[in-house]
Amino acid sequence: MLTNADITIWSKDTYTRHNISDVYWNDSRGQTVIRNGIQVQDSILVYIYDDSYIPMAGDIIVHGTSEFDFTTTTEQATAADMKTFREQYPDFAVVKNVNPCLYGGLSHIELTAR
Repeated sequence: MLTNADITIWSKDTYTRHNISDVYWNDSRGQTVIRNGIQVQDSILVYIYDDSYIPMAGDIIVHGTSEFDFTTTTEQATAADMKTFREQYPDFAVVKNVNPCLYGGLSHIELTAR
């Protein structure tokens, strides 16, 4: 079991915060030069070994633990909260793919985010 970080995930539907400890975080954000210019390839791979919350595509994720809470789920309040959130966490990512591997001796959840 590889672990090197703690993360915080906010669900896309209710903006509920989930702090998860002892995960594997691999951030391979970078740039590749191609013939027509620069192509940005941002990718984060996360292995979660705790299945108390299974993330969904569209959830917001940050490296480390956070105490930030969105005030409500209404669109106006969430827009104001997102502005504050973006200021505090400029390098947040959005979950793009979730692969729950909840079987075998080392069950885990694989996330990719951008």
